[in-house]
Amino acid sequence: MPSLLLLRRAPPPLLLRRWRSSSAASEAPPASSTSAARSFRDVARVGAAVSSLQLPQSPDLVCRNLMCEHVGDACACRLSLVLERVPQLQRLDLSNNALRALPASTFSLQELTQLDASHNQLTALPDAVAQLQALERLDLRANALQSLPVAALAALPRLQELQIARNPVLLAALETQELRLPPELRAKLVLNEEDAAAS
Repeated sequence: MPSLLLLRRAPPPLLLRRWRSSSAASEAPPASSTSAARSFRDVARVGAAVSSLQLPQSPDLVCRNLMCEHVGDACACRLSLVLERVPQLQRLDLSNNALRALPASTFSLQELTQLDASHNQLTALPDAVAQLQALERLDLRANALQSLPVAALAALPRLQELQIARNPVLLAALETQELRLPPELRAKLVLNEEDAAAS
């Protein structure tokens, strides 16, 4: 008569493999944890699901196109292609990159709520900023801005904060009233670093 111990057979290999795969799936991180990116490589890996792109002082923005006049420096040409691949982007940090301009694809990001373009070399902000209807916070500190697209900024229904400290020409134009802002837009200005840090 066979022993009871011998009747306890091991599970078939197929069932064992299925159990292992289901166990591994239950331990996998949630998909939402992959929605932040800190490099172009991250964007290529995660794809259109990226909601936050953090590129402060990023080597990814250095232009390697020998035909570009900005080769070797930060340039918007590579960034433009990447932004076209992340239509659900909500937060974008481009600070400290010596950018001279923002690519046109920046202003096609319909879900963008926060844009940090501080500490660059921007001299102007295009009227296309009016397309960012979800924008709540815009950081333009420490650039070389000479003016603002007042009508375009006033048309942003959700804008709560506009940081423009350390733009000497722009601040002088505001002080002398050479540049006039409607009261509702002026109320959203952050004019110094201390207020920006507090926010």
